[in-house]
Amino acid sequence: MEFLGRSRELGILRSALDARESSVIEVVGPPGVGKSTLVRRATQGFRVLHHRAPPLPDPVQRAAFLDSLYRGFPEEVGVPQDGNGAASWETALDALARALPRDGRSSVLVIDDAHRLGEARARIEAPLARTLSHVAGLHVVLVSPSPCVDAAGPLERNLARRLEVGPLSFRAVVELLPGSDARDLLAAYAVFGGNPGNLRHLNPSAGLLTNARRVILDGGAPLADAGLALLERSVQTPSRYAAILQALSLGEGDWARIHSGVPDLSASGQVAPYLRRLDDLGIIEVRRSLDARPSTRARRYRIRDPFHAFWFRCVFPRLYAASHGTDTEAGLNAAVRTHAASVFPMVCRQFMASDALERLGHNARECGSLWGGDVEIEVAGILTSGATFYGHTLWDLDGSASALGRLDAQVRTTRYGFGRETRLRLIFTSGQPPTTLEREVVRRYDAKVITGGDLAGGH
Repeated sequence: MEFLGRSRELGILRSALDARESSVIEVVGPPGVGKSTLVRRATQGFRVLHHRAPPLPDPVQRAAFLDSLYRGFPEEVGVPQDGNGAASWETALDALARALPRDGRSSVLVIDDAHRLGEARARIEAPLARTLSHVAGLHVVLVSPSPCVDAAGPLERNLARRLEVGPLSFRAVVELLPGSDARDLLAAYAVFGGNPGNLRHLNPSAGLLTNARRVILDGGAPLADAGLALLERSVQTPSRYAAILQALSLGEGDWARIHSGVPDLSASGQVAPYLRRLDDLGIIEVRRSLDARPSTRARRYRIRDPFHAFWFRCVFPRLYAASHGTDTEAGLNAAVRTHAASVFPMVCRQFMASDALERLGHNARECGSLWGGDVEIEVAGILTSGATFYGHTLWDLDGSASALGRLDAQVRTTRYGFGRETRLRLIFTSGQPPTTLEREVVRRYDAKVITGGDLAGGH
């Protein structure tokens, strides 16, 4: 599969690697989103030593690192061994320092699956910090599902960047999705998401439902157990995590909704560590209303990758029930469309953050949602021009006749963006908008329709 949609992340990484001062760079995100591929692309042209930490005890970790060092620098002399049959981390990292040429160029040490060092209780942090202090231009890239550098640990002062890598956007993967028009493509993204490891299973020439059955729903399908596999390799006891994700699979929710989905927790506060862990792993996103104070507890949570939301919404129940609505073609189609409607606002926010330049002349410098009291605006923010925008999303076009009026009423209620000279109203539609809506918008200087074709880049 070709490298897709990571120009921003590439720029960030290459800028960090060009720095003369030695540093640690963390690249974190859930399995399969393309972290390793991104790092390989970003380090092209640099002097690189790649090492993948094995899921083994610390002595074997050290031996594996030495093996990577020997393969990367075959001219390096032998390294003394300790009593466990592998050099100490101090000795191994000293060997790395000696092997690096002193020619003024940056060198990069990539440690993939770096979380396994912590799991093995490897004592690498202090020796690595000392190595960074006396080797100029050495950048250590730690690739893992969640952050590895302890805020109070010896590497914290060397941490130059923590880059979170999430699922690819709809626009980035649209060419890989099955579908003949924008609405079908949006529905396909809602089902299969933006994880490159999942998208490689698709056949774009087949239909959405055919792909869904072949890739996810049929017995033996490659992604049939993907949701549980994600949890089982990330957490020790998946049951409560699975219950939380099933509650969030219906759409983003607040604390109360999540707690109601985990009936064996007697107090709502007991949910907190599970949500924190899912957030650390990049599986869920914690969202705040744009006009909320930083310390607010009024938060909403959503599953980052639409595929995982679809899996816990439509696949997970099938594993433990004799029958389910998605067993029939009509039932599956209805489930897909309902799920797509819940994902659609997120796709619209993606567009405003990265692709609004095409329609509005500017991308968003701030983008999110507004809620609280009588306000519920799915897409809102500020463009780089300084204009405020407020957006209403319409997956089903039947309610389009009063959409602009409803949005106007919401805008009058919120204080967000009050006093700014330009305040845009945006109506996002999954398909071609009805003529009545188009005519209403044309009469307004402050309103625009953004269609599914706009979101898909002209499809």
